[in-house]
Amino acid sequence: MKKPALREKRFSSEIFEETNWTMSSKNIGQYIFRRISIDQSSRKLQKLRPRHQMSQLLITSREINAYVDDYLRMMDNKIKDNFRTNKRVVKEINLTDNVLERDNYLV
Repeated sequence: MKKPALREKRFSSEIFEETNWTMSSKNIGQYIFRRISIDQSSRKLQKLRPRHQMSQLLITSREINAYVDDYLRMMDNKIKDNFRTNKRVVKEINLTDNVLERDNYLV
């Protein structure tokens, strides 16, 4: 095994794709815990990085900041999706109401 200080790209992180487990988090603490759990169990990271002596973590504070950014981005996307869905539902309701009003007018 190579010495940790000599390993190339040991602190580079891969692009993370959200899983159902991380997306179902109810708050930011739960989300960060789940992301840490995923990264800590990664065999690839265990081979590349040394563990911090006191905390026994493989991840860095920079990655925890990235987790927070990912969480905020995910919540922003959820809000936008809900807004689009609600806007579509309101538009469909308005169309249905217009048809009903027109039909009642004709009766």
